[in-house]
Amino acid sequence: MGLLEDRLSRRDFLVSSAAALAASLAARAEAQAPAVAAKADPFRFGIIGSGGQGRGALMNAALRIPGVSFTAVCDIRDDNRTEGLKVAGAQAKGFVDYRDFLDKAEVDAVIIATPLSTHSQIAIAAFDAGKHVFCEKTMARSIDECKAMLRAQKRAGKLLQIGHHLRYSPLYAHAKNFIASGVIGRIVNVKAQWNRHGDWRRPEPKGAFDFGKWGYSTPSQLFNWRLYQQFSGGLMTELASHQTDVMNWVLNATPTAITGVGGLDYYKDGRTVYDNVHVVYEYPDGIKFSYESLTANQQSPYGEAYEMIQGDKGTLVLSNVPKSRGLLFMEPKAQGPEWAQFAGKTEVNGQTAVTLDAARSPGQSVRIPGQDVFVAEGAKSTYQLELEDFIQCVRTGKQPFCNGEVGIRSATPALVALEAMQKQTRIAIPSDFYEA
Repeated sequence: MGLLEDRLSRRDFLVSSAAALAASLAARAEAQAPAVAAKADPFRFGIIGSGGQGRGALMNAALRIPGVSFTAVCDIRDDNRTEGLKVAGAQAKGFVDYRDFLDKAEVDAVIIATPLSTHSQIAIAAFDAGKHVFCEKTMARSIDECKAMLRAQKRAGKLLQIGHHLRYSPLYAHAKNFIASGVIGRIVNVKAQWNRHGDWRRPEPKGAFDFGKWGYSTPSQLFNWRLYQQFSGGLMTELASHQTDVMNWVLNATPTAITGVGGLDYYKDGRTVYDNVHVVYEYPDGIKFSYESLTANQQSPYGEAYEMIQGDKGTLVLSNVPKSRGLLFMEPKAQGPEWAQFAGKTEVNGQTAVTLDAARSPGQSVRIPGQDVFVAEGAKSTYQLELEDFIQCVRTGKQPFCNGEVGIRSATPALVALEAMQKQTRIAIPSDFYEA
């Protein structure tokens, strides 16, 4: 056999082997996937906080799940509550005060999508009322509040899930398995950013709003609570906590120390959270994770938000904004996997990258780690996937993949980073910071 014939034969073998493996994985997924009931069992959600994230992301995602309905909508703002009730439908009741909601609403579980500073008090009240809780990230405004939520959950014997939805991304799950296979070698460094170009300020609606009753001293604090330290951790809790959570998951570890510097340098409009942050997380085994988030520039070759995981054999870049994609760059001296020569490729800044494709052909699916949840790439949003997991866990008693223990491990680095930036110093993180 000649050299050309040998190459063609080897290529055919690799392609056919990959196809056989794909078929095997698909068959296994189909065998393991839970049977779909002819008629979905009803599940009643209530939501506290029906603003942009609560209504636009979570309610709409939940209502795509068979059997799900919203029987109650609570928001202190009349406009948000009215719009939330429109999404929920005629069967839903509206509430202004979450305490009235918890006393009267007939629900199987509660979604909390309120300002960060209120997460803990509302979640604890919900547990005391005997409700399961899905709470948006970040878990709470302080480590003590996170711990109080966990203690309340355990007292109540109910479930808590935190909304770090990238854990339910087929691309990120695929990438984690890819890294574990050793393709990029030993991880030595991580870089990430989530940069935007905008003031992060939302328009303030006209009309009368009783902001003082709820602890807001100005209308701006009510409508733009993310811009004030009293209610928000700013870029660290609204953006960075997603990416720290991904790194905790990929590295199977949590930061042991954090150094940070930030500033309020560009926007002089009364906000009190930083408009730029720069943090270095120290992980075990000498891994450093450098992070930045800006509000006055969003340009990069990989999109405004990405994670770059550097190993001694290669680098993997994952991006979720503005689109989902993975790129593999091999080190010059490293020998790439044999399948890489047949994989899709793209050019980035003069370098050739192998595209990490989590897409699956018809009949194939990706298993979400820790749960009997199978999804086709692109078929469902990560918001829908995380809510499907939560509903399944409420029904079966399993712990959610992103439970409260995961939530505190992702919240703590964001909250310690804020302190490190304020003090412009390095802060070591004791292990008990991550425990209730």
